[in-house]
Amino acid sequence: MDLDQHLQALGALLDIERAAEKERFLEARARLSLAQREARGFVLVDVEAVEEGGLAGRALVTYARPGGRELGGAEIGVGSIVRVLPKREQADDAPSGLVARRQRARLAIAFDEPPPDWATEGRVVIELQPSSVTYERLSGAVRRMREARRWHAVLREEAPRFESRPRQGEAAASLNAEQQAALDLAERAQDLMLVHGPPGTGKTTVLVEVIRRAALRGEKVLASAPSNLAVDNLVERLVAAGIDAVRLGHPARVLPSVVEHTLDQRTRAHDQARIARDLVQEAMRLRADARKSKQRRGPGRFSDARACEREARKLMAEARELEDRAASAVLENAQVICATLTGLESRVLQDWCRTPEGPRRFDLAVVDEATQSVEPAVYLALLRADRAVLAGDHRQLPPTVLSPDAQALSISLFERLGAAHPAAMVTLAEQHRMNEKIMRYPSDALYAGKLRAHPSVAHHAIDDAPLVMIDTAGRGFEEETPEGSESKVNPGEAELAAAEVRKLLAAGVLPQDLAVITPYDGQAQKLRQVLADQPELEIDTVDGFQGREKEAVVVSLVRSNELGELGFVADIRRINVALTRARKKLIVIGDSATVARHPFYAGFVRYAESIGAWRSAWDL
Repeated sequence: MDLDQHLQALGALLDIERAAEKERFLEARARLSLAQREARGFVLVDVEAVEEGGLAGRALVTYARPGGRELGGAEIGVGSIVRVLPKREQADDAPSGLVARRQRARLAIAFDEPPPDWATEGRVVIELQPSSVTYERLSGAVRRMREARRWHAVLREEAPRFESRPRQGEAAASLNAEQQAALDLAERAQDLMLVHGPPGTGKTTVLVEVIRRAALRGEKVLASAPSNLAVDNLVERLVAAGIDAVRLGHPARVLPSVVEHTLDQRTRAHDQARIARDLVQEAMRLRADARKSKQRRGPGRFSDARACEREARKLMAEARELEDRAASAVLENAQVICATLTGLESRVLQDWCRTPEGPRRFDLAVVDEATQSVEPAVYLALLRADRAVLAGDHRQLPPTVLSPDAQALSISLFERLGAAHPAAMVTLAEQHRMNEKIMRYPSDALYAGKLRAHPSVAHHAIDDAPLVMIDTAGRGFEEETPEGSESKVNPGEAELAAAEVRKLLAAGVLPQDLAVITPYDGQAQKLRQVLADQPELEIDTVDGFQGREKEAVVVSLVRSNELGELGFVADIRRINVALTRARKKLIVIGDSATVARHPFYAGFVRYAESIGAWRSAWDL
């Protein structure tokens, strides 16, 4: 392929996608009322601060609705940039922050500086803010890749290169045959290798072993993924394996269990950072003295104030320099540096990689969930490394692309190179999650029947029916589109799903071991309403549940209409995720008269009938 044309096309697609997202925000602000924007999930109205605390040196404020009602605001998630506004009047000091944590009824925002009093003493509005940072970083990666000859052969789809023998090392007893084969190929890779990991097959286990061996050899490793959750999972696994991993990124964007491994937290414990904090305190004292000097009467008050301010600026500059040195020392000593793909462009990593001898490079870059990332994002990892291992599953969720005109971006680099060079990819086959009856249809339909259930999970079950398909055809459970929303709701299915949940709970399934998932956020909100008495129960969209698992899962497919329209439920990669989250019990609720017009669903209904798992909603 012509690489210049390919990179030019990627740049153009990024521009289209960026324009589409910007237009989405501008349209919502210009055309929709505050109530409509709230219905779309861009805004939280009428919330109040219920708790104040700290997070790695930042102010952390938790907001909730009066009475503990469900928040809403589907578009506002962990890591979102938001602005806090007064409920009725304008405010010049409206603070912006990052969403640090999110629960059904509570949302915590991390602010770099303590917010003004009004933001914590009354009802406020929280509004999602657009950010162009991601697109600027992705566009920059495309431009830089034009000069990165190290990767041009791979991107032109020339065959990746492998050494004839793997690096010396004992076979890992905990790995099965395919995992060991993936490890061996990764060890032999001279540029790039792919680990294809269908649901539950342990691709992250392979990556951790690849990283562990590289770290033991003294190599510098960069570990990344498109989402914060996937990076945090890697950090937890690496630390458990005894590897010194440092997590880059705002502490508000990481799991509480990972905060102690963040660069911010590790730097705070460094001697130079302690000195820097003392300098900052002294600078703040001098600034306070400067304000007092200006308020005094008499000669010299302004010159005294200016002297205090000059000294304060000098101390702050010294403090920043000491903090940068402390951060560099932490990065220098870390075996593995972990970050989201776009987080690899953070100032602190850029500064550390900039040396008098030239750019600092990593021996190995590992990218988990690479199939959920647009191709330019993976460039951000490749550009910093000599060789790479990418892991993912192109049969699960693709990268999220908003614009219909930019859908070519949804073909990941992993998928493109895997199709061109299957010999550079190892597919894992033994899964450790699902009962064999839950696994069988996705395996046959999407993985050529090659998946096998490990003996420890093949027959584990909650009852004698590990899979149940409840067919609502003819019940009149029609889908709806709520006013001011673009999502779909099916109230009848929601009530039926709630009834099945209550049966499972009555049978002894713990709420924390059960999840309800659905393709549509509108249905997720409806399900939260009808199951409001179960606060420990996790209810989410399929997209929000990627990479997760539960003992039991109830799936609501939602679509039920005379035309047989499926929308994005027709994307079987999304439904593959839905069908492969449950370990011991999977209940799928849907209207076969609508969904079975698609061959994948028709096959699923036939499979359910063949093993006695099909039920009519009329009989329940």
